[in-house]
Amino acid sequence: MAIFKERRDLIVSGLNEVKGVTCISPCGALYAWPKITKLCKIVSASDSEKFRKKLLHDAGVAVLADIHFGMRVPGEGQQIRFSNATSDENIIKGIERITNFVRTHRR
Repeated sequence: MAIFKERRDLIVSGLNEVKGVTCISPCGALYAWPKITKLCKIVSASDSEKFRKKLLHDAGVAVLADIHFGMRVPGEGQQIRFSNATSDENIIKGIERITNFVRTHRR
């Protein structure tokens, strides 16, 4: 359990360093659920699903968009889901890839 808490903290703190991302720490899940509404605008993605596809194809980072978990709630903004059920090394590499993705896709 301690390892997963450390990974959760690693991914949440890393995501919060990415411009346009806001991520609160989940209480018990193996997933982070950051809000990326501002980030979508920064990289010219119309929604989280478009962002997810761009991130996968251009940065090699796999996430799920909020629409994969049901209908969007009006006013909630855009969100994606990251799993922290991986190694610290993979989390760090993923955050670095996202940071580079944002840097190169900024409009």
